[in-house]
Amino acid sequence: MRTKTLFYLCASITCLNALTSVAFSLAILMSQQPMEAAAMYAVARSVPLAFAALAATARRSHNGIVVLGLLLALIQACDAIVGWVSHDAGKTIGPLVLAVLTLVPVILFLRRDRLDPLETR
Repeated sequence: MRTKTLFYLCASITCLNALTSVAFSLAILMSQQPMEAAAMYAVARSVPLAFAALAATARRSHNGIVVLGLLLALIQACDAIVGWVSHDAGKTIGPLVLAVLTLVPVILFLRRDRLDPLETR
C-alpha cells in the first residue's frame, strides 16, 4: 500500500474517531442527565481534537496525523477502561474497537513511512 493511501486511511479513521467523540460528548451534554459538568469537559476535550485532526488531514501533516491518531487511540482505550470498570459492555467494546481501528493504520503508516521515507507524498 502506498504511503499516500495509508496516510488518508489513517487520517480518515483518526478524524472519524475524533468526530465520534464529539458526537457522543455533545449528545451527553444535551441530554437531561445530572452530569452536565462532566459533559462540558468531554466537549471541551473532543472538539479541539476533532478540529486538529481535520486540520492535520487538510494540511497532509504526516506527523500531526500520527500524533493525533496515537492520542485518540489512547483516549478511546481509556474510555474502554471506564466502561469496563462501570461494567457496561457497550461502553467497553465500542471504544476498544475504535481504539484498535485507529491504532492499526497509524502503526502501518509509521512502518511504511520508515521503509520508504523518500516516496513522493
